[in-house]
Amino acid sequence: MKRFLFWLLLGGILAFSSFALARIGGGDIKYPVKRVGEVTFSHDTHVEAMGFNCTECHPIIFITKEEDKRVKMIHRRQSVSCGTCHDGKQAFDLRSNCYICHNREVK
Repeated sequence: MKRFLFWLLLGGILAFSSFALARIGGGDIKYPVKRVGEVTFSHDTHVEAMGFNCTECHPIIFITKEEDKRVKMIHRRQSVSCGTCHDGKQAFDLRSNCYICHNREVK
């Protein structure tokens, strides 16, 4: 019985850790925008390439995707969401670099 509980506990720990590791980085998040083209937020760019860790943005600047993923341009002007860093000082300014985030499909 002890051996069974040991393997059950070990299996649970391995399953949980693989789930937790799969969540690191968060993948890409797509924000649909009708007139100017959708925005794709890349966790890889921000976490791996820029070296940020999760707690630098979550939950202070952004709450988790599961809770809410609405981001509006008015938030940028209030230095909330993307505009917290993308202010022209810490990272490129959103006002003059729309094309970097908004991807319009050419038809």
